[in-house]
Amino acid sequence: MSRSVAIASAVTCLLLGPGAARAGEPAIGAPRFAFLDAPPPPLTDLPPEPTREGDEYPRRVWEGFPSGGVGTPFCRGSALGAGHCGDAAAGATIGAGLLYRVSPYVAVGLDASFARFTSRTSTGAAAPYSHASFIGLLVRGYFLDRGMLDPYVETGFGQGAATAGYVDGTTDVRTEAAAPSVMAGAGVDFWLAPYLRLGPALNYRFTWISDVRGCYASTCTAVGVDERGAVGSYATFSVRATVALGREM
Repeated sequence: MSRSVAIASAVTCLLLGPGAARAGEPAIGAPRFAFLDAPPPPLTDLPPEPTREGDEYPRRVWEGFPSGGVGTPFCRGSALGAGHCGDAAAGATIGAGLLYRVSPYVAVGLDASFARFTSRTSTGAAAPYSHASFIGLLVRGYFLDRGMLDPYVETGFGQGAATAGYVDGTTDVRTEAAAPSVMAGAGVDFWLAPYLRLGPALNYRFTWISDVRGCYASTCTAVGVDERGAVGSYATFSVRATVALGREM
C-alpha cells in the first residue's frame, strides 16, 4: 500500500511540476522591464564655452605703432665745431613701425626711426643741425600670450644714415654718411583697451660708417670718418602707442 502511494505521489509531481513552473513566468508578450525597451533620452546641448575674462587681452595678428621720445648720439671720430658730430647733443626722435604677429610670441615687420639732435655751441649767424635715421626690418619676441602686460625684446637690420652741418647765409656745409645698420631694444606695453596698448621702449641703433662725404654747397668729397666725424650710433628712449587689429590669437 505504501509503495502504491509513493508511486502515485511521484507521478503527480512529474505531471504538475512543469505547469507550476510556467505559472510563475510572465506570459509571452507581457511587458518586462519596459524602460529597457524605450529609446534613450535625447542628449542635452553642451554648455557654451567660457568667455574670456576682461583682463586677458588676447593678442592680435596686426600691430602698428607711432613713437616719440628722446635720443642721444654717439660719434665716430672726434671732430668738433659747428655742424660736426662732436657738437651734437640729445634731441627729439620720432618713429613708426608695422608688425605681423605670426604667433603670440613672434612678430616680423618694418621699423623706422628719425632723430634730430641739438647743438652744444652757439655759432652766431650759422644754423647748425644734426640728424640720424634708421629704416629696416624688425623681428620682435614676446614673453606672454595674454594679460594686460606685454613685454618684448626686438632686433632689426637695415640702412642707417647721418647728416650734420650748418647753414652760413645761403651756403650749406655738411657731412653725410649712409651704411648698413643694426638695432636692438626692449620694451613693455600696457593694454589700455582690447585694441590699444601704451608703453616705454629703449633702443640702440648702430651704423657701420667708415667714410663720409664732406660737402660745401653742391661740391662733395669723400673723407675718412675719423677726420670729419659722424653719428655712428644713437640710443633712444621713447613711448609707443600700439594699435592691434585682426583676428585674435
